[in-house]
Amino acid sequence: MKYAHSLAGRPLEEWHRLEDHLRDTGAAAARFAQAWGAEEWARLAGLWHDLGKHSKAFQVRIGAGDPDAHVESERRPDHSTAGAIHAMEALGRSGLPVALAIAGHHAGLGDLHEEVTPRLRRHELLERAVEGGATGEWLSPEVQPSLPFDVKDTRPENLRALELWTRFLYSALVDADFLDTERFLEPERAEARRREGDLARLLALLEARLEELGLDRREAPVNQARRRILAACREAAEQEPGVFSLTAPTGAGKTLASMVFALRHAVRHGLCRVIVVLPFTSIIEQSAQVYREILGEDAVVEHHSSLDPERETLRTRLCSENWDAPVVVTTGVQFFESLFANRSSTCRKLHNVARSVVILDEAQTLPTQLLEPILDVLRQLTLRFGSTLVVSTATQPALAEREGFRGLARVREIIPDPESEFRALRRARIEWPRDPSVATAWPDLAAALREEQRFLAIVHRRADAVDLVSLLPGDVVHLSASMCAAHRLEVLRDVKHRLVGDGPVRVVATQLVEAGVDVDFPVVYRALAGLDAIAQAAGRCNREGKLEEGRVVVFVAPTQPPPGILRKGFETTLGLLAEHGARLDPLSPEHFESYFRRLYFLSETDRRGIQEARERLRFREVASKAIVIDQTMVPIVVPWGDGATSSLDRLRKDGPNRLAMRALQPFVATVSKSSFRRLFEVGALEHIREVVWALAQTHRNLYDARLGLRLAGPLFPDPESLSI
Repeated sequence: MKYAHSLAGRPLEEWHRLEDHLRDTGAAAARFAQAWGAEEWARLAGLWHDLGKHSKAFQVRIGAGDPDAHVESERRPDHSTAGAIHAMEALGRSGLPVALAIAGHHAGLGDLHEEVTPRLRRHELLERAVEGGATGEWLSPEVQPSLPFDVKDTRPENLRALELWTRFLYSALVDADFLDTERFLEPERAEARRREGDLARLLALLEARLEELGLDRREAPVNQARRRILAACREAAEQEPGVFSLTAPTGAGKTLASMVFALRHAVRHGLCRVIVVLPFTSIIEQSAQVYREILGEDAVVEHHSSLDPERETLRTRLCSENWDAPVVVTTGVQFFESLFANRSSTCRKLHNVARSVVILDEAQTLPTQLLEPILDVLRQLTLRFGSTLVVSTATQPALAEREGFRGLARVREIIPDPESEFRALRRARIEWPRDPSVATAWPDLAAALREEQRFLAIVHRRADAVDLVSLLPGDVVHLSASMCAAHRLEVLRDVKHRLVGDGPVRVVATQLVEAGVDVDFPVVYRALAGLDAIAQAAGRCNREGKLEEGRVVVFVAPTQPPPGILRKGFETTLGLLAEHGARLDPLSPEHFESYFRRLYFLSETDRRGIQEARERLRFREVASKAIVIDQTMVPIVVPWGDGATSSLDRLRKDGPNRLAMRALQPFVATVSKSSFRRLFEVGALEHIREVVWALAQTHRNLYDARLGLRLAGPLFPDPESLSI
């Protein structure tokens, strides 16, 4: 008898039989890949992925009681290469996607010529598997499947299609492998996993909530517009799957209207789930909570963790997310980096993107340096994987295909007349700086803000927010990424509560408050930035239309936006201001078309050469280049409330698992690598488990109840921690 996994201290007859694992993994992988017609390929990948475990070397290793015997390393037998070699021998050149998936199901998808090809020459590994019993039914495919494209076609677009198709096949294999392993090793956890939700039931819940909100009965201009947009979403949902745009002003109710479209469309066309992709964790926190309150806790997965496991062990392999829920709310970082990833724990979710409705919310925030590969993959999702894409924003970027720009083809606008909706919902006037070349000093801005009873001031950087807050009275609220998500949510709830009353409400924030955060101020101050950022800031001004007209005051900050796309957006707006002056309208779709065309023209949309790497099937290189955000930032768990303490205690006790990692998400703040190094050197960090670091008990004082993580100046320990 051959075994795939062992149970320490249990008799052999209770161990995981290899033939059961191979058959069950193949069946599950086939079920996952059916969404894009690749079920037979996935079945073979599952049947062959652990052929090397038949070898005597592996069976001796697992018999010695190593619980991580199946996690490949220099000290453990290679059990994945044998199946990859057999895939090429049995299927010929068409077997390359299967071979790549099998070869990478532990180490990650590798670069074809540099990493995988040398392994495929190690025929002795397959011979050892055959000697150990991998014969007959394990080696002969029942059906010789055909690929949806010619593997001999070397045109760039065909090679990129092959690359993405291989990654999705890999996803189906590794998730099936993870789940079957989990079912054997941790049956209680497997039983607790979410099951597919009934999308029709969720749609009924959402429609019932909309009826309670009474949009159909209120005649205020804002609600009239929301009613029209909601009706348009319901009607458009009947159309065939493909690419849609939802162009509507801020405050027009896109969060719920887009979900109505998505659920109705999914039910109508038999799609599997809804994936909402948002740019910032601050929006995710708000949107996911809205969806959970309506659809139920078990219907929604909120995934934006920077604590996903990187070092592979038995436990970390099982705890990564696979988006096994009817509604997934995630970040653009998670979504797009996963579409170009090569690690098994990151890729395992991808098969659940097939035949889904993907709502790309606040689409103007797409990273321009990755725009060409991102648009290419989005096209493939709709053409080959049965998904529907909704590009939703108030500041619609110029993503449609046109001469000289390979964008999204056949985009259908959901709103019949977006221009009229923007005119109907214009609720604020923009006050541009008289001279954009002259900066406003922080003390001068603070003096102007002291005259306001209610304001929202948005600046470029965390340090800017601290500098400005320090010049204002103590009741001024601070919001930035120096605070963990739980802290920000608590502050936002308090701000919203105070906005309902009549007292002063003063907030200084970074741009994380701009897109999708539902607050309503009579006056908004915004540091001059990209036109899209100014428009998003305007969406926080007179949002509900309670005033005849709100004010958006644009000022030139003493600092510039960070380098990269934010700096380019700032420079593009300066150019438009020089042409149009005060006539420049950040609330006009026409001006946005001009802004984004210029922005994309000024930017390298595949600056890192990702497309070429994809065409050469260099999966590891692609993953290393397709980084959406600056990887110099490091996550740290901070001491905010009892939740952080209890979640850390659970992780210390039980080790990493999916729920433990998810529970830590609200208590994470990020710091630069240089700041992380400073904290480490003074003993301010505690290493909890795997990739999790936390602010040590001795240095809890570095997390401020108003400003979040404070790292300026000496990093002294909390004096109370030194007392005996």
